[in-house]
Amino acid sequence: MSAKLGMSAGNTESMLCPCCGGSVLRAASGCACGARFVGEPLDDTPIKVQRLGPAMISVGLLALVVFASAVATKWMAVAAVVVLWSAWRAMKLARRDAEWYGGYRTAATTFSVTLVASLALATYGVAHIPKALENYRIKQVAATQAQMHHIAGLLEEYKLKVGVGAYPNEQVFKELVAGSVTTDYWDGSIKYQSRPDPIAETSISLISTGTSYELRSAGPDGIVGNDDDIIMRDGIFFTNAEIKKQTVGRQLR
Repeated sequence: MSAKLGMSAGNTESMLCPCCGGSVLRAASGCACGARFVGEPLDDTPIKVQRLGPAMISVGLLALVVFASAVATKWMAVAAVVVLWSAWRAMKLARRDAEWYGGYRTAATTFSVTLVASLALATYGVAHIPKALENYRIKQVAATQAQMHHIAGLLEEYKLKVGVGAYPNEQVFKELVAGSVTTDYWDGSIKYQSRPDPIAETSISLISTGTSYELRSAGPDGIVGNDDDIIMRDGIFFTNAEIKKQTVGRQLR
């Protein structure tokens, strides 16, 4: 057997045959099962393979944030903070142990792109804050005006139904709008006031005391008489400043 395996008397270190599992001397050229050695056996030194997971996770997070911002809402861009943290972690791992962790350039590129895009979006957002606040204010005012239009429609229907050419007094008004929303966007009460015409006052019934009316919302501050009041008179909107000018004009006459 020694002749067949080509054993050397000076080398008695053995190993397992990868074919049959039998014990074979390392110096032999083959095994009794017929298997032949084609090279030196591998040593026990572990093979290190660089891990690209942390770097690729940061890339995947960046793609996810971009997709969510484009499809869902732009506020998802705030999640870029997570991308920055993930890319920074991947860079830190690659610098600390380059033999085990790779993808440093990929992580650095992801970090740079995300940082520049975040700064650009932040600048854009700060610059458009005044416009966003103004749009929000316009939305609030529009919602209140829509509610006033609804109330004005009920008043006009009442005027036609009663047939006296006048709008209801405050008591009848409460009965008229019962079941309807009479609050503004800020949950403040929309004030109603009938405004009588002195010339026609004698011909108006007790339940209809005015040929004109006013609806007024105190606005966001909840204080009546300020410039943010929302005022409707006979279906037309006025600012508080315009109402004051009308009052002064009538007094001068």
